[in-house]
Amino acid sequence: MIYYYAIIKKAREGGFVAVFPDIPEAFTQGDDIPECIEMATDVLNISLEEYVRERRELPVPSSFEEVTKIAENLFLDPEETKYIDTSFAPLVQIIFAEDMSQKPVKIMVSFPKRYLQDIDKKAEQLGMTRSGFLVKAALAYE
Repeated sequence: MIYYYAIIKKAREGGFVAVFPDIPEAFTQGDDIPECIEMATDVLNISLEEYVRERRELPVPSSFEEVTKIAENLFLDPEETKYIDTSFAPLVQIIFAEDMSQKPVKIMVSFPKRYLQDIDKKAEQLGMTRSGFLVKAALAYE
């Protein structure tokens, strides 16, 4: 299971903000710490899904020590201290990500023969494999 550390800081205007040093585009906020952690989990998974969709390599998670050092240095950055409540020490929170593995997994499914023929025909028309077609169809279904 992959995880990243979020730095949670208290905003001057109220509420809490979570940032991920390893994924700069992933940041969020919440009215309280539990909501902020919940939102951080969502934004982390959404961001990592984008990495996978774009076929970008997932960032290597920093160590707890590295993230703690970054969190401590927030108070040294005048630009940061404009927005954060410096009376609240930033928290370093571990956030577990969903499995983003792209490694194919072999499964066994059963279809009526007629439907399987239709699936294969549509996949061929689109220049796709059966597996690729089924994955794309499943992801498009909401």
